[in-house]
Amino acid sequence: MSAAAKLSREVRRMLSERLTQIFLALTVAGVVWFSLNSGGRTASDAFIIQAAKNSSFLGSLFFILLSLVQFHRDFKNNTDVIVLTSTDPISHQIRKTLALICIAIITTFAVSLFALPFGIAKTGDYFQPATFITAWYLIFLGALILSVLLSAGLYMLTRRIEAAFIIMAGLMLLSKLLEGMYDLNPSYLFYWVQTSATNFSDLITNQFQIDMLLWNRLFCLLVSLSLWTIGLCAFRRYGCGLFGSLFVNCRRVWIPVLLVAALSLSGVSYAFEPIFDDSKPVDFSGMMNSGTGIATSFSGKPEVGNPDLALIDKQFDLNIDVNSRTVSGIVKCKLKNMTEEAQTLPVTTNTGINIDSVLVNGTESKATRGETGELSTANWSIELPAFAEYEIEITYSGRMLNDNTISQRAQYGIADGYVWLPNDGVSPGFDIIVSEEGCLSGVLSLDESLEPVFSRGKAVKGETVDGKTRWIYTGIAGKQGASVYAANYMTKTFEAGGLDIELKYFAKHDKSVTDMDAVNLIKAAIDYFTETYGPLIYDKSLTMLELPSYFSGGFASGNMSAMDETNFDAEGYLPEEAISPDSGSGIDVLVHEIAHQWWGLATMPMQDGASSWSAEGITCYSTYCFMKEYFGKEYANAHYLKEWQQNWETYKNAFYIQHPEYLAKLSADDASNIMASFASIRLYDIMPLMLLKGEETLGGPDAFQKKLSELYMTHLGQPIMYEDFLAVTGLKKEALELA
Repeated sequence: MSAAAKLSREVRRMLSERLTQIFLALTVAGVVWFSLNSGGRTASDAFIIQAAKNSSFLGSLFFILLSLVQFHRDFKNNTDVIVLTSTDPISHQIRKTLALICIAIITTFAVSLFALPFGIAKTGDYFQPATFITAWYLIFLGALILSVLLSAGLYMLTRRIEAAFIIMAGLMLLSKLLEGMYDLNPSYLFYWVQTSATNFSDLITNQFQIDMLLWNRLFCLLVSLSLWTIGLCAFRRYGCGLFGSLFVNCRRVWIPVLLVAALSLSGVSYAFEPIFDDSKPVDFSGMMNSGTGIATSFSGKPEVGNPDLALIDKQFDLNIDVNSRTVSGIVKCKLKNMTEEAQTLPVTTNTGINIDSVLVNGTESKATRGETGELSTANWSIELPAFAEYEIEITYSGRMLNDNTISQRAQYGIADGYVWLPNDGVSPGFDIIVSEEGCLSGVLSLDESLEPVFSRGKAVKGETVDGKTRWIYTGIAGKQGASVYAANYMTKTFEAGGLDIELKYFAKHDKSVTDMDAVNLIKAAIDYFTETYGPLIYDKSLTMLELPSYFSGGFASGNMSAMDETNFDAEGYLPEEAISPDSGSGIDVLVHEIAHQWWGLATMPMQDGASSWSAEGITCYSTYCFMKEYFGKEYANAHYLKEWQQNWETYKNAFYIQHPEYLAKLSADDASNIMASFASIRLYDIMPLMLLKGEETLGGPDAFQKKLSELYMTHLGQPIMYEDFLAVTGLKKEALELA
């Protein structure tokens, strides 16, 4: 009988057993239950990804039990000697393992008969086949196969069903506990039951998350195969102990070869993981304020690596290759030497970018790579001769890498249908002074189906040749960098606050954005802040940009406010027709990022290390004021004031807040992590409550807002210190302190 026929018979035998049928039925029932009861920020997450992630735990448990029972049955029934003397022992173990994997595939196919039509029905136009395949054939099926390999390997190694089950239960628990181990920041490669990839988009490609899952499953498969092969090596032969069995089994050369190959490839796949870099964690220790919080200091002048060099002009020519998912470009710049002595030019790039060549005043030079910094920054240096001025040409190329220290979220990168490059991924940055008249400009070559949006400045469409369009970009004076986002965008233009507003959103959201009346909401927010505080300082325009859900939140930068796709919730934009105006905090984030244009960009409220004053605090307060005006006081108090008060109680009762002297007994890293955990409360909760106290002291919101308008108008384009705020409002620090 051929090996295939024997495997087929083994599969049929397992499927005919009552226990296998029960586990199959329970797994399918669990999938149905999780599909009907899972939640998420997007339709893909709620009805496909989360269902698969939750089902993978249940399915893994059943397949661990099934695997252990199948491998233990011969020993339990005292038939192991008969079976293993009438057939090849190694082939028998391989056959059982492959049969269990076939059962896992059959189970996944059976699950798909429900999950596929359910996912299509629930997600509708947002359904993406790649997301479905990722959920059920990478996450779910992958977890079942890994469970089989690990369980079989552990049983063959220990020959104890109890020991193997306890170890497997511990591995499952560890995979789950990793989700909450923020301080350890565990690698996404260790999530063997499910995955750390979250927030799948309904609107554009999820290739960044799929990349994570593919590499995760590759690493876990190699590790599991290694353990299974170790078990195969250690499988007890009749009349032999452990070492005797090892000697007999390893006489088949392919077994130790497979073990060495699997172990080696496991190490290689871990060491050369291609998505995240070796960024240093952001250091909060230097920003601690008497052990009670964090703050960013401001000295009046920006600190630069080399203040003796000034950037006069910078131009780039960047090509984005969607097929290879790489960038290549040339940047030309003019620099002025303040001292006319030899200088060192500090250069920063994304950690995935390599500087290929350098020309300084027409002469070849060399860029030396230094240590990796924070936030996916690679530090380089170029030695410059003693000249008064320099013309420098830098050729660079590479593939974007992501910060490994911030929950390992894949954001930057290039995929079919979406591009996201940080400032130093578009062109190398220079850690020097930037002249006020100089600005970044250049040409971006991009797939013709994509439209680029820069965080600063504007891009004008040029000619299209061979499927690629050249976009002519001009930045803002005094700035040397801009991140870029590219997708198939739709655009709505309107006027608000004296500015031309562009709302750019993903094409799949066209009907939703129209039905949500998003334009009127954005217009209302911009008009409100303009009337309350004063006009923005931009000459012409402001861009509102939709981001994919895996960004998770929003930001404001340059003349752009951006927010992820989950902010565009119908209930969030139709307050007069909805019981709850905001079903998922989307509108709050949107308005918050709009408010940052006033507090954080047009003006810069700076933390000082001695107070809770910050751009985030005054932005949260401003958002609250708009919500109270737009949705009513009851809504604003329930969604803002109540949460601020609860978080304030948590903060003031925290052990290290009540006993800051104990921080000195900790290491700098531990103290930094502890204080960082309170950062969001200081930024988003305490200061808004203090500003509400300021309202009461000045006689109400109208009088207080008038003072804030005066503060804003007198500090346009300037930093605002806490003392500036107190001086303009006439308030005393004691009047703002919380009890």
